[in-house]
Amino acid sequence: MFSENATEHIPILACARQFCTGCEMQDDIEMDCDRCGRRSHSFYDDPVGDLLPYLCEPLPWCNKVVVIAHNAKAFDSQFILKKAIFMKWNHQII
Repeated sequence: MFSENATEHIPILACARQFCTGCEMQDDIEMDCDRCGRRSHSFYDDPVGDLLPYLCEPLPWCNKVVVIAHNAKAFDSQFILKKAIFMKWNHQII
C-alpha cells in the first residue's frame, strides 16, 4: 500500500542491442546484420512487457540467448524480474 506522498516508478523506455558472431565486431549498432537483422531495438508503449517476449522469440541462427542488464542494480532490475515472474518465464539469474 502506498502512502499519500508515495508514487509508483514506471519505466518509460527499454532498449536492447543484439549481435551474433558475424557482427559482434561491427562498431556501428545502426548497421543491420545479414544474419541477425536489426541490432538495436527500443520499446516505448509497454517497455518491460514488450522486451521480454522479444527476448523469447525463436532465432533460427542461435539456440541460446544471453541477456546482460547494464547497470541493473538495486531497484532498476525489479521491473524485469517482476514481469518475468508474472509471465512464468523460465530464466536463470547468474
